[in-house]
Amino acid sequence: MSTYIIRELQHPNDTRQGEVVEAVNLTAAKRRATKQQLFQGTVMTIEYANQIDGQRLAIKENGKWRDYL
Repeated sequence: MSTYIIRELQHPNDTRQGEVVEAVNLTAAKRRATKQQLFQGTVMTIEYANQIDGQRLAIKENGKWRDYL
């Protein structure tokens, strides 16, 4: 299990506190983030929780996920 931070943002450069979740892999974290999305038109981001610099692993814009790996 890996620990991820999921954030729902107004736009990709926005900042706010995210939710720390555990998931088997990045795909499972994406599914969880999609289920947790509350508003239409927001951006979902996923980062490793143990990274100091907050490196993004994936971002969901306009309904499509894009990986940064």
